[in-house]
Amino acid sequence: MAVVAVFTMTGLFAAAAEVMPANASYISGDATGDGIINSSDALAIINHVTNAVPITDIVRRTAADVTGDNKLNSTDALMILNFKVGNITSDAFTRKNYNVQKVANLYYDPYTGHVVDEKGMGVVGYGYDAKSGVFYATGEGWQREVGYTEAYDRTAVLVAMPLDTIRVKFNYGGKQWMVQLWKGFYGFLFSGCEIGFYNRPDATNDELKTYNIVKPDFYQDITVKFSYLFHSFTRSDHCWWLTGFTPTPNISVAQASFTIPLMTMETTVKFNDAGLYKAFISGLKGVDHIFANYTGKTREFKFTEGVNMRELGSNTVTFTWR
Repeated sequence: MAVVAVFTMTGLFAAAAEVMPANASYISGDATGDGIINSSDALAIINHVTNAVPITDIVRRTAADVTGDNKLNSTDALMILNFKVGNITSDAFTRKNYNVQKVANLYYDPYTGHVVDEKGMGVVGYGYDAKSGVFYATGEGWQREVGYTEAYDRTAVLVAMPLDTIRVKFNYGGKQWMVQLWKGFYGFLFSGCEIGFYNRPDATNDELKTYNIVKPDFYQDITVKFSYLFHSFTRSDHCWWLTGFTPTPNISVAQASFTIPLMTMETTVKFNDAGLYKAFISGLKGVDHIFANYTGKTREFKFTEGVNMRELGSNTVTFTWR
């Protein structure tokens, strides 16, 4: 059983020893434990050092200390950012992976259950959580580069992806915003859901309705709980796009109008911007329909306070779509 020192609230190790869990493992740099090494890990370190949001899990604190100097500071955060943009490889991290299993170019972290590639980004932009059996998009792959257009939704059904979708639209900060929800079947083997944050310049007006991925400053703390018949999962992350896909045979696209409404997606978002939160709530209450790509039609739907949405304080909302 490994023994490591405890981080103090200032980001340094204390003299007292804290025991690492017997089942501990980590991918160096994965401060958040989501299996992805990106700017969210750097932000978690800064939040810890400034006492904004301390990292309480010793495994996560140790993984964050990429310099291996028994301190958490801006140097660790900067190294992770340099890794993210490709300036360095993980070989530059002094603290190496711990109890992580490697198969070919993939790493399996038993403590979190995540499987990722050598770049900490999953496989072709997708990761796998071996504990829950859920696949997910890392948000750092090719999808981040292409943005969004409604044509994706309309053509997805052609590749056996019948989906219901809700688009929450509003204006904020001189931009047109859209937070989009999806639930349905992904190919013939998976059911699941997604939520993504997008925006574009306020004057944009195009037929394809294209949007850009939001910048990291507008990543939010998101949790989704998905259930369908005997299948369910919960996923949380600080991100622009949160997804989950669980193995579920898709009987047929023709039956989607009966099966997809049986799926429940409960979403909680904690916003880091009060103005954005207020604008989103206004947009959420303005939703009046669902679009089904397998019929090309809409059907009425509303979010109503106290019925299927609840504001939790001044910056957090939970809403349920079933």
